[in-house]
Amino acid sequence: MKGPEVSLKHLQRALTMELTTINTYLYQERQLDDWGIDRLAARMREETEEERGHASAFLTRLLFLDGEADMQKLDKVAKPESVRKIFETQLEMEREAQKYYAKAADECREAGDLGTFELFMRILKDEEEHIDFVEEQFDLMEMLGDQLYLARQVSSVSKDSEDEEVP
Repeated sequence: MKGPEVSLKHLQRALTMELTTINTYLYQERQLDDWGIDRLAARMREETEEERGHASAFLTRLLFLDGEADMQKLDKVAKPESVRKIFETQLEMEREAQKYYAKAADECREAGDLGTFELFMRILKDEEEHIDFVEEQFDLMEMLGDQLYLARQVSSVSKDSEDEEVP
């Protein structure tokens, strides 16, 4: 079943965005592990898996609509040098996806492609949840300070703190 050109265009762009996000989050997760920030690295592994699911859904829909999937194309993969920069990069990427997916959903609906519209709307909800998570991390860094926030993301430090009795 050949899908509307607008849907195919948006699905390909979304696939490129998700593949880039997967690679970016994978890099960030490995960087966090290298820095010893293992609890946050584990959370990034979960986010990477969610993004893989998004890429898979876009690819599946693109192929269903007889589109030609370009799996080679990626946007630039950012390599932040601090936890704060990781979250800034994620927030920028997720907000870009939120804006693009909302526009794509509207245009697919206007083209009569309700299946692709619904896919964009479902993934848009996930993107909004990740934006909320990242904003929450910034709030925690602000309240706790960067050093205490980071200490809570290292299991060996966090575990020692949790084992102490509070007077």
